[in-house]
Amino acid sequence: MNLVKFLIAPSLLALSLPMSSASAQEAIAFEHFTLPNGLRVVVHEDRSTPKVAVAVWYRVGAMNEPEGRSGFAHLYEHLMFNGSENHDDEWFPPLQEIGASAVNGATSLDQTYYYEIVPTGGLERVLWLESDRMGHMLGAVTQEKLDEQRSVVQNEKRTYENRPYGRMNNREMAAIFPPGHPYHDSVIGSMEDLDAASLDDVKDWFRQYYGAANAVVALAGDISADRARELVERYFGAIPAGPPTERVERWVPALDSARADTMLDDVPQVAIARDWVVPGRGTPETASLRMAAHILGRGKNSRLHTALVKEGKMATAASANYMSMAVAGVFSISVRLKEGADPEQAKRRIDEVVEEYLANGPTAEELERAKTTGHADTVRAFESIYVRAMALADGTILSDDPGAYAQAEREFAAVTADEAQDIARTWLGKPSYTLTVLPYGRYQVSAETVDRSAMPGLSPSPDLVMPELQRATLSNGIEVNFIRKAGTQLAELAMVFDAGSAAEQHATRGILGFTTGLMDEGTQDLTANEFANQQERLGARIGHAGNLDETAFHLSSLSRELSPSIALWADYIRNPGFREEDIERERDAALSGLSQSLVNPDSIAQRVFGHLIYGEDHAYGTNLAGRGEAIRSFTREDLEAFHQAWIRPDNATIYASGDTTLAALVADLENAFGNWQAPAEAGGQKTLDPVPDPREGRVVLVDKPGAIQSIIRVGAPMPDGLSADVFELNAMNEILGGSFTARLNMNLREDKGWTYGASSYISGARGPQTFGVTTSVQTDRTADAIKEIRRELTEIRGARPVTADELALVRKGQILGLPGRLETNKALVGYLQYIRRFDRSYDWLAALPDRYNALTPESLTATAQTRLNPDAMTWVVVGDLSRIEDDVRSLGLGTLEVWDAEGQKLR
Repeated sequence: MNLVKFLIAPSLLALSLPMSSASAQEAIAFEHFTLPNGLRVVVHEDRSTPKVAVAVWYRVGAMNEPEGRSGFAHLYEHLMFNGSENHDDEWFPPLQEIGASAVNGATSLDQTYYYEIVPTGGLERVLWLESDRMGHMLGAVTQEKLDEQRSVVQNEKRTYENRPYGRMNNREMAAIFPPGHPYHDSVIGSMEDLDAASLDDVKDWFRQYYGAANAVVALAGDISADRARELVERYFGAIPAGPPTERVERWVPALDSARADTMLDDVPQVAIARDWVVPGRGTPETASLRMAAHILGRGKNSRLHTALVKEGKMATAASANYMSMAVAGVFSISVRLKEGADPEQAKRRIDEVVEEYLANGPTAEELERAKTTGHADTVRAFESIYVRAMALADGTILSDDPGAYAQAEREFAAVTADEAQDIARTWLGKPSYTLTVLPYGRYQVSAETVDRSAMPGLSPSPDLVMPELQRATLSNGIEVNFIRKAGTQLAELAMVFDAGSAAEQHATRGILGFTTGLMDEGTQDLTANEFANQQERLGARIGHAGNLDETAFHLSSLSRELSPSIALWADYIRNPGFREEDIERERDAALSGLSQSLVNPDSIAQRVFGHLIYGEDHAYGTNLAGRGEAIRSFTREDLEAFHQAWIRPDNATIYASGDTTLAALVADLENAFGNWQAPAEAGGQKTLDPVPDPREGRVVLVDKPGAIQSIIRVGAPMPDGLSADVFELNAMNEILGGSFTARLNMNLREDKGWTYGASSYISGARGPQTFGVTTSVQTDRTADAIKEIRRELTEIRGARPVTADELALVRKGQILGLPGRLETNKALVGYLQYIRRFDRSYDWLAALPDRYNALTPESLTATAQTRLNPDAMTWVVVGDLSRIEDDVRSLGLGTLEVWDAEGQKLR
């Protein structure tokens, strides 16, 4: 489960995704109604998958917080997951056992929202739970819960601010919005205000804002409007409307003159942010401001990226963004400079790019590309019922119109060059703020008819039905695996090569990422700009991804443009340009990324841990020292040789899913790849040798002076991904640390409040895998957290063995969530890749219920006894050694060394 909250979110979908009117209306046909108590309900029916997305939104956010209570809306959101009067327990277990997914909540400046995706048979349980915390919350809120979640939120704040550039956003918002403006304070708040929050504040907040008339329930998926009305009336109809809430009027403050600040932070690159306060959502200016952000700063073909990164060679990244919110909007430009670049020169170049746009506006080609790309983005996003539910709720809560997205998309599609120029000139011609970060109604209540003494059970769920898998072979031997998914208007393809980072075993480490990164910069016949233009013209997305074992090149295409998109994809894979100017630009970006990773404590911990597990010589190994020298050494000949050794037809498999037929797909693929022949030279080689089990514990400390948190990683090598007990190993890990409700997170976050999250994982490699635990904790609890982690690793082996209840929760969550696992084309392609990588049969997913049902608490405890040895674990801790070293040494975890961020032993 994703624990990250969007601290400052633009209105979720209606104004962040440009859409063509026809496509979006086809995607979201809805009905809406209002209960007598004022609760608004929106329903979108889609019977294609037996699940329902549930979104419950409240019109209350950080903008509603009184002075001295910043962060309160977000703190209350956390409390909503800690139980209600009739379910005074953790929120997640009853949802996990019915197979719910995407369970979370978030707070923005304008609203707070909660959401779940559940199998159809579990809908009543979710509505019971959501209505219980809407209407029956006060009696369950205690001082103990408030203190616990206050600590969790404060650790979340530390987590964000401990990252490079983590304090910029708060600084910018406080500068552009004056005191008293509802957007002046950050969503997460200040430590002092969080400390000041009282139990009475919590209860007053609930009474004021969590009434039915201030909320929206959106349901999308396997449900009719009539059934939705019946269920929502049953569960929510008796909840009081709550007091009237005042709407905050639009307030777009203006700066009298340009302002600039400089902030010092522990960052590797100079960062420049430039902000204008502009009109927000639902205004005549919205569409043109979105257009300006797209053309000026979206993607590698944007004006800012071209001017500062490609041509100016002074930055590694340059972008623009428009946040459209209820009271006002923010138009932002963000630039990260190369080492040694002059910030003042970069600011002058930003001025020139903006001034040129204001003087001449966008070109016809830029307008067309932006609209086509927006259309393609929308089709992809709205394939998910979750996105549809959130869009409907967003429009209802902030615009009083579930279909607000349709008006927004019509306006974006209708933007003309003159309108875009005029509105940009009006607002971006005003004074701006620059931050430079330098290194260092009357309602009735129906009668209560719900029995709240017992939570609803789960009605029967359908079995997973596997779609038909079709196969073919191109004339050059490339195997094609295809699943037809009609009606999506999309196709998703992946060409997968048996490479991955393991392909660097006998090469210079880092060359894979350097090679694939440069492939994004164009082909032999298309420059980077031309390649980006072609993708935008087709509405296609082309890119790469990889893991330890495989390297994949992906294509996401509109079905109507599949033939030319495949042709462009083939050119990208087969004929990379590897131009010298692109190589130098990628080299600069890679070196900047390396510099940033050397000051990012999470990156340091990850690299050092991987190095300790695998070493340098193993195929999965990493080198810590010399990475900069390697990046500086790569030549065009090196890249061409690596590409020829690994990116070749005799090492490739194609996986595809989408709204086409196998015959049409194979014809397009044959035209694009059929004449591609393997080089005469042998391909690359890699060997996945086993990794010996460590005989004793080992600890490596890395100093991060002044760090407010310590990053902790601990683990050990595991057998390969094809081993007989890998299924049991993953099931055991789910109980130990693989979910929100697992032992590690419930201990360190929910019980102790020392961290924002703690988890464990099995790395999922085909060869030797890794078991790992990862968390970041407040500095003064570093040694205590290590002791608790070690205790959990020890107790699951027998002192506190796996219980029947824990196994039942995992079993239910995994089995009941199966019908939704293959919802999208991307999910289907990913599944095909997965089963090939691990030698699974196609029906492996459908057979999972039998495998889960065969597990026993004893078998999982035995797996923990066999695979986990707390006395022979490898520990990595990155933090302020002046405050933590002595305490960690006293734990006696094993031999202890102090390293620097590049792997050099200091003592």
